[in-house]
Amino acid sequence: MQCSNHQSYTQDQMIVLDLEKKYFEILYKIFSSIQFQDELKSLINDINRRWERIYTHWGKENVVDLAVERHINYMVYNHKLLKGKIQTIYPSVISSDTAFVTSDAVINIDSKTVNVAGNPGDWRRQNIGCNQTSFDNKMNYYAPDKKIYVQIGAFLASENHHGKPVLSYFLSTLFHSDKQKKMDSWYDDSKYSSKPYNKNNKNKSRVNEQFLNNIKFACMPNAEVSSLYDYDIVDGVKGYVPPNVPNPSSTSSFRVQFESLKNRFDSKGRSWDGVKEWKI
Repeated sequence: MQCSNHQSYTQDQMIVLDLEKKYFEILYKIFSSIQFQDELKSLINDINRRWERIYTHWGKENVVDLAVERHINYMVYNHKLLKGKIQTIYPSVISSDTAFVTSDAVINIDSKTVNVAGNPGDWRRQNIGCNQTSFDNKMNYYAPDKKIYVQIGAFLASENHHGKPVLSYFLSTLFHSDKQKKMDSWYDDSKYSSKPYNKNNKNKSRVNEQFLNNIKFACMPNAEVSSLYDYDIVDGVKGYVPPNVPNPSSTSSFRVQFESLKNRFDSKGRSWDGVKEWKI
């Protein structure tokens, strides 16, 4: 959890904290808009019109990922709230799905499409690729499966670009792929008596409140404010570098509890939510 003592913030930290809040609020207004949600519904309806052909020829378990990325790009680059604010693309080859430069920051937005039956664990915690953040977690994550402390790699080019902080945001959407009905949908828990996320549990009908919403928006702190989190925010590792070795040198992806990202403070010590969730 972020330190709330604003009197201890450095000048650079205060700038980052206010910019993270500023762009979170702008992007949240875009992604929670009726237009954005209606177009997500249209997107999945279009996929379902060609569902069998798409799955037969493409052979992917997740056929919504690329479509959602394109939708995010379209909305961000065309929305009135960002009109005139985007100066250029962010040229880094290891940036996020959507990345652009404004007058005061570099904005990175990653789309996470989560299959409620296939990988429900990715919905409980924010899954983050090491190219998608600059946060400095140092060597304080103990990996139980490796029985060693590992370096959490943060490869997002830099914590800043030409003096502008590189900020990281994540839009996660929860979908269900119904092979029997041959259709995909944004997951609506009320429509299923047997819950897809309980497929490995004895009680198939048990409701898990974490799955009542199907869209989440979160902000991962920039490296400049890592000390405010004691350089320790990682809750689990998903992939190592190199993989499948006893002593990996680093990580390729990791997980963070949403609760760790939620309670945030601006430069004046005023609280704001770094995670929002709702239902399409």
